[in-house]
Amino acid sequence: MRLRTIPLLVVVVAVVAALGAWTDSLKVQTKAPPVVAATKPWNAIVKVTRRGRGIDGYHAVVTLTGPRGTQRVNATELGGGLYRFQVKLSGGGFYSYTVLVGDRIAAHGTVYSVPQ
Repeated sequence: MRLRTIPLLVVVVAVVAALGAWTDSLKVQTKAPPVVAATKPWNAIVKVTRRGRGIDGYHAVVTLTGPRGTQRVNATELGGGLYRFQVKLSGGGFYSYTVLVGDRIAAHGTVYSVPQ
């Protein structure tokens, strides 16, 4: 009887551990305006949470591709799981962006810089 319960106990523990790891993923929210004047910087805020709590210490990078080429900008950590990107999109035009938090793509989209 005891020999049958040990493998069953191992399976139950493995299933609980797998479910815990699956549900404990990071949640990333991005707040970025879709239109910005070319004379003002584009400010994007990224919030990184796990189980509702802000997570600090991640390396957040935004990659912008537009009429003037591609540029990568590191985020400034604000604390409480908040990160800010501040980029001047001079010259106007459409820019596509990709936000990387850690090693995963957190968000992507398009922003329009209104020319002067």
